[in-house]
Amino acid sequence: MDEVDRGETTWRRKAIDVSAVPKADEPAVGLRRIWDKMLDTAFDNSDRRQLGIGALGRCLNRQWRRDRIDSDIKKQLDDFSDHRPYFTYWVTVVQIIVCIVSISVYGLAPVGFGRTQQESLVLKPSLAFEPVGYQEPDNLWIGPKSAALIHLGAKYAPCMRKDKPTWDKIYKNREIENHSACCIRNDGSGCIQSAQENCNDLFSTWYSWRDFLPPNNRTRGSVCGQDPRSCHRPASSGANVWPDDLTKWPICKDVIKPEGARNGLEPMTCDLIGRPCCIGIRGECIITTREYCQFVNGYFHEEATLCSQVSCMDEVCGMISFLNPNVPDQFYRLWTSIFLHAGIVHCVLTVILQMFLMRDLEKLAGPIRIAVIYIGSGIGGNLASAIFSPDRAEVGPAGSQLGLMGMLFVEVLQSWQLLQRPWTSLLKLLGIFIFLIIIGLFPWVDNYAHIFGFLFGLLLSFALLPYVTFGEFDRRRKIATIIICLLLAAGLLATLIVLFYVTPIYACNACEYINCIPWTSDFCKNYEILITY
Repeated sequence: MDEVDRGETTWRRKAIDVSAVPKADEPAVGLRRIWDKMLDTAFDNSDRRQLGIGALGRCLNRQWRRDRIDSDIKKQLDDFSDHRPYFTYWVTVVQIIVCIVSISVYGLAPVGFGRTQQESLVLKPSLAFEPVGYQEPDNLWIGPKSAALIHLGAKYAPCMRKDKPTWDKIYKNREIENHSACCIRNDGSGCIQSAQENCNDLFSTWYSWRDFLPPNNRTRGSVCGQDPRSCHRPASSGANVWPDDLTKWPICKDVIKPEGARNGLEPMTCDLIGRPCCIGIRGECIITTREYCQFVNGYFHEEATLCSQVSCMDEVCGMISFLNPNVPDQFYRLWTSIFLHAGIVHCVLTVILQMFLMRDLEKLAGPIRIAVIYIGSGIGGNLASAIFSPDRAEVGPAGSQLGLMGMLFVEVLQSWQLLQRPWTSLLKLLGIFIFLIIIGLFPWVDNYAHIFGFLFGLLLSFALLPYVTFGEFDRRRKIATIIICLLLAAGLLATLIVLFYVTPIYACNACEYINCIPWTSDFCKNYEILITY
């Protein structure tokens, strides 16, 4: 900006007068040996970030009203600090490193909009090689598989709380397992734990303790490869007798193998051909062979004999193990997902946006303010996403980036009297906002994070962004706005916490259309692995 009035303090600070530098024939003191252009560059901050304009404002031809800039306004503008964008550089570098490491460790998923079919001949519990097929979701962003992103820290509600639909299914499967028994093949080729209807009575014997000789009058069992009478550690004795409930049996770490096929211990002498395998992203567990488990990208548990002895949700979620295996508690996913990206394209878009927009805003707001708005908007957006789309795993700083958009709206509103055609500036920002909402209709990008991240960014920006005041009434109004917006942000966060943990929403079919429009049949499906045969 040019000087407004000669002789008065202006927005543009003057550079050091290099003509005052000593000449070559003068004593070698002070700044004589420093090139005058270097001095000019070092001390001239005439390109400092201008309130209400910024990089985006210049692209949109935004300009100040010169007639509104009196001596008081000029003094306020000149008192603004010109910050270095340290936080922008730090968070962007971390996100790039995390993206590179995640792809290096977990590889790339098939690229596309649907699902990819995988097929092979695999050894199944029948001890025959049979064709097996499964479908895994594609990743249009050129990045890791969905299960890998969940393992790395994606926002995923079943890992953050005890999700009722997920755990109802887990408890149902455990109840089925509690009525299972060891299915022993009559030809001595092996045995596997199964329900009675899955044990072929022509070729196998379903060894239930209700029909044979149970230890201590038990009604549940038997279990292939495990027996209370044949476990040294932990021993089933005294106050630590194993209950007559298979789902509460511990893993036997020191098995005493009986010699020969003693009566009543047949399940301990057969060759165990199947153990627990955790598959998918909903904590599903099946008893199967190692080969089958590895083919469907499951987690095979060699140490266990029953599915109830392993925590499949703990395996799916990864990161820090649950304090209680039956109670997911990874609430920190609300901010870890901010540093993750669905793939290379997703990360590149984030870097471009942050280096162009966020870096410019940080010059105005400073690293602490921008960090609070960026992280706060990201957490608020992710929390809303976990409430309304609990079955969808999401990554990326979508909420944080829309929080930056909220900052731009607030900057225009707070500088309304400074700008030429402020309504035009506001409508242009609204057009950009609508475009980002459309982007949110694609997989791995969340519109709930967009919308609520924008709201949190708007409220926090009103409270934290620097501003100029046009008189005493305007100053008081803006102070009141700060207090109200802080209270609203705290209230909104408290409401979302209650909706997520206290009165969760599990069924909202219409909510999905706000988050994703099904352009293809599989476009908006969840990220489960589907076993086809």
